[in-house]
Amino acid sequence: MVEGGGAGPEGERRAHPRVAAELAVRVTGEDGSSAGHTRNLSEDGVSLELDGAVGDVRRLRIEIELAEMGWHVVDAEGMRVERDGSRLAARFAELAAAGEREAIRGFLARYLPG
Repeated sequence: MVEGGGAGPEGERRAHPRVAAELAVRVTGEDGSSAGHTRNLSEDGVSLELDGAVGDVRRLRIEIELAEMGWHVVDAEGMRVERDGSRLAARFAELAAAGEREAIRGFLARYLPG
């Protein structure tokens, strides 16, 4: 499920707009892995709801299903962890594979206004 988005409330300081999206994910951290789904997605990162905690979130491998574009793998770092570790926000690594970043940009372009 994807809903057209935007940057959120006025005055929010995000480099890239977010899209509310519930896409399947598999996340692997230093101490484990978990399935779940996205809450929202941007070119820079993602907010996730997981079935369980993955422990240390400093380095993450996020496999994300971009609807009909299939599964893509992106390296990321956890930025915020909530609710016993099952909800987290992650920023995509600067060195994430160019093809994966391009796939995310292409996916977002389909759902962002303008």
